[in-house]
Amino acid sequence: MSSYMTGAQATIAQVAAEGVRVVFGIPGVHTLPLCDAVLEHARLRFLHGRHEQGIAFMANGYARACGEIALSLVITGPGVTNSLTPLADAYLDSVPMVLVASQVARERRGRGAFHELKDQAGVLASVCKWSTCVERVEAVPDAIRAAFEQAYGGRPGPTAVEIPVDVQSQEGWVDIHPSARPERRQAPADAIREAVQVLAGAASPLVYVGRGAALSGCTDELVRLIELLDAPCITTPLARGVIPGRHPLNASWGGPRSGGVREFLQGADVVLVVGSSLDEADAAWAGFDAEKLVQIDICPEMIGRSYPVSVGLVGDARAVLQQVLAELPPGPLLRRTEMAARVAEGRERTLREAEGSLYWPYIEAIQRALPQDAIVTNDGSQANYRGTVPYLERDLPHTFQVTRMAAALGFALPAALGAKVAFPERPVVAIAGDGGFLFTAFSLSSAVQHGLNVAAVVFNNDAYGIIRRLQTERHGREVGAALRNPDFVRLAEASGARGLRAETPEQLHEMLAAALTHDAPTLIDVPI
Repeated sequence: MSSYMTGAQATIAQVAAEGVRVVFGIPGVHTLPLCDAVLEHARLRFLHGRHEQGIAFMANGYARACGEIALSLVITGPGVTNSLTPLADAYLDSVPMVLVASQVARERRGRGAFHELKDQAGVLASVCKWSTCVERVEAVPDAIRAAFEQAYGGRPGPTAVEIPVDVQSQEGWVDIHPSARPERRQAPADAIREAVQVLAGAASPLVYVGRGAALSGCTDELVRLIELLDAPCITTPLARGVIPGRHPLNASWGGPRSGGVREFLQGADVVLVVGSSLDEADAAWAGFDAEKLVQIDICPEMIGRSYPVSVGLVGDARAVLQQVLAELPPGPLLRRTEMAARVAEGRERTLREAEGSLYWPYIEAIQRALPQDAIVTNDGSQANYRGTVPYLERDLPHTFQVTRMAAALGFALPAALGAKVAFPERPVVAIAGDGGFLFTAFSLSSAVQHGLNVAAVVFNNDAYGIIRRLQTERHGREVGAALRNPDFVRLAEASGARGLRAETPEQLHEMLAAALTHDAPTLIDVPI
């Protein structure tokens, strides 16, 4: 049934119809009608921030945590350009997002209007999976619905809809559509039979799991499959928790570059890849040299993109694994009683190596403080690459968030706020280096204002540590890597948060455990 609405009202009505509960935004002169329209929907919550990069990272972290979309609402020009890094991160790491941006009035376009970019549509297209600009009010619901369908469909990613200022105020008859989610896609039956034949004939199979498995929610199917195959399983950082960290066949301990992981890869004659595009961050180091590779991916373009495959299965990871399990013979295919023991021995060996590293005592302290359902967000930093990625274990999907392919600084804190909005009852911890934390430190004010009681752990070495190390190793000197930081404890207190300093791993454990039950945001400065 048609309703008479303004373009802004139609935009937000369709957003609400898509099941959105949260809008992240900063009101601006070009989005006044859109922001006002949010108030007409009781179920919608509007949370504002201090910078659009933080706003969009909040939406990014929200989607990573719960798999649902929170709308990002930004102004023309600088609002769009400030959002680009979180959108690019979402595109590279397959995170569903929808951004609604204002655009200058149609009659002012190309005539030097306030905030106007040379090519805003082109800017958005460079980092989004799909984008469009709406030219009339009647087309608004279709555009919003298409944005959500594209964001969720196939390989998930960010989408954008531009709403010109005059279209926001224009009135017309519109039809608000019910939400439509894509169905789980199955692989062709003949390809399933071929894959099962390869897996059943393997002497040393291995299962390699990426983010697509986390998105599809296939933990039960994966656990059943690796136990049937008696196969070690390696999860990429974006899939951590899909297989419980201490499962006897989880061989991921030590991170993707560890000797133990390489040993299992080199010993496999068949590798089943589930939901990983095998991109540079996750697979360039691996050297998949198995005789046969079976790859499951929702996106046909990912099959065989990085490595030749014996069998490609295009479809949703959970649906395809259900097909595979239905074709496999019942009972364990292999009875190698030593496999679990080999995985355990590899974990112990890696642990002995880790005990001599700089970050291990601190990561172990964090691990002891975390409840099972706690969500951890990570910046691109030494604390991430040398600490949390190799050694932090999680037992549930979507409880370990890391900006992987973009490796963007400034992700951890606002992403943690987004995760806390998605799950207010669960503990959320942001882990960052000092350099990356300062990219979006202003998000502390948003955490205080909106009552988002996250804990932020800042590993502080007064430098862009990775860059300083690489400069010294490759050139024998450094430039631009040293930092003169603020007093992080006082910075937190000035924002209304609690500031602490942990001089030892045990102090970090005690402070973090207490912070997770505290009723205000907490920043823990860790000099290292």
